[in-house]
Amino acid sequence: MDRMLRLTSGVMLLIVFFFGLAGSNVNLFWKVFVLFMALNQIQSAFTNWCPVVSLYRKFGVKECPC
Repeated sequence: MDRMLRLTSGVMLLIVFFFGLAGSNVNLFWKVFVLFMALNQIQSAFTNWCPVVSLYRKFGVKECPC
């Protein structure tokens, strides 16, 4: 479930990028940011590693024992 959620999130961000941002007048920083987020979500769906989760662990955020 978790990996499918990450994959879906990444694909949706790619759709927003290609159909909403790519040809618009939005600042290049935001285009690159959304593209980075999409690719990061997709890679984390396959590798089960996300840099933000690692950062949260260093800050002591506890994971849900669900």
